Amino acid sequence: MKRITINALVDIGCLITFIPSLISGLVLYLVLPEGGGWGSGWATYLSIPRNQWVTMHNYTSLLFAALLILHLLLHGKFFRNINRILAGKEKSGTEE
Repeated sequence: MKRITINALVDIGCLITFIPSLISGLVLYLVLPEGGGWGSGWATYLSIPRNQWVTMHNYTSLLFAALLILHLLLHGKFFRNINRILAGKEKSGTEE
């Protein structure tokens, strides 16, 4: 498989795992915060109990983090050459 295809699949995977992680994080923060008092463990939103929101958030966040690390590793050449890129030096060796 070509490197650009792998990069595209990893980037799409990052997007697909980021969205439910973000949504579940917002639900847990804004709608179902921790410490709601006695019986709050049974609190639901969209008929989904809080503990399932936490589980979904944890798994999607871990998968997103793993894909993000893979994304950074795939772009290692860019990070090794970032000083040259920011300085504006051409790859061909010609200088202005």
